[in-house]
Amino acid sequence: MNSVTLINHATVLIKLFGVNILTDPVYSLTLGYYIPRLRKPGIPFGELPRIDVILISHADYDHLNMRTLRRLRLKNQSTTVFPRGLSKYGRRTGFRNVVELETWEEAETNTVRITCVPAKHFNKRLPWDRGKTLASGYVVEQNNSTVYFAGDTGYGDHFGAIAERFAVDIAVLPVGAYKPREWFKEVHLNPETSIQAFVDLRAKTMIPIHWGTFKISDEPLHEPPLLLRNEAERRGIGDKVRVLRNGETFQW
Repeated sequence: MNSVTLINHATVLIKLFGVNILTDPVYSLTLGYYIPRLRKPGIPFGELPRIDVILISHADYDHLNMRTLRRLRLKNQSTTVFPRGLSKYGRRTGFRNVVELETWEEAETNTVRITCVPAKHFNKRLPWDRGKTLASGYVVEQNNSTVYFAGDTGYGDHFGAIAERFAVDIAVLPVGAYKPREWFKEVHLNPETSIQAFVDLRAKTMIPIHWGTFKISDEPLHEPPLLLRNEAERRGIGDKVRVLRNGETFQW
């Protein structure tokens, strides 16, 4: 049985035919020492299974967390996958099998194929990094099952481009951190644009992420899934959207 479990924020545990894949892992109590965690991880760190592959989408502090990577390295040696310019973070935390990918480049590891796909976003970890390193999503494939993890992205024609190349079963899409709209509209999806992205992808099921754990924007923590459900129902696809609580699992 394949599954996706929401741990928190953009951290999800993807299980494909016995391979455990962890995305943008964040288990720290704060982001950058000053933004506090408001909800516990859905899977306690000590209860994580062996992680075969770690996917890092970009360098923002709520997606690339060095403290968590160091803890994962002590747990076991995973294959870590980074977009262009960021593999140094994997080596700094002691991982030996570090893969760096450019847009549309792919790698095969642990019997899964991983493709780096476009995202409309930029890294904000350091002032001088902006535009020099890549922000991306990933498509993970194994045995005709396909999961798309978007990372962080604004709306754009890249969703249609992904749909032309892949038959996506599960689309893991960000829906939070969208207010003020003028600040975020080019780099983050909101509930309405995430539904349009899902339609563009022609995916079977959507799982929303990037909401409810850290207060990094002005909308209330509980608002994104409410607006998302309303928009999905309005467009007649409410049965395709699965809103998970931290720790909840969707199986297929």
